[in-house]
Amino acid sequence: MDKEQMAKIIQTRLGLDDAEFQIVKQTPKFQRLFENVAKGGRYHLVAEVVESKGCHSGHIKGQKLIFDSSGNLLTKECPERICAFLMPNLTVMINAFFENLMNGRDPNEVMFNRTGCYDVGPACGGWGHVTLEMRAERR
Repeated sequence: MDKEQMAKIIQTRLGLDDAEFQIVKQTPKFQRLFENVAKGGRYHLVAEVVESKGCHSGHIKGQKLIFDSSGNLLTKECPERICAFLMPNLTVMINAFFENLMNGRDPNEVMFNRTGCYDVGPACGGWGHVTLEMRAERR
């Protein structure tokens, strides 16, 4: 698929008319996106629980939250319960992976690929803490 076809698909998905999308289409940084989005679509982003203690939502080591390469949570591939307090920090992490994908880089070049929930654990006045490690996996 060439850049023009990909741009048209993105325009349709965003629901922008030709005049609105022309602004996007003429932006140089989005030219890179149009070139790399199909390659990026070959990946899922996986946030795996690597540590969990005192999690009220029941997240356990080895559990995985799966996102598509655009950052959409694939709910059918995830645990039934997902703690909302994981999501803000995961959003930052997903953005780092997405940036690499859309710039044509290896998505796993993210150096600091661990994050956790907002709960600081009992020693610091909380209940527990969950640590996640993010990686991109080929679909």
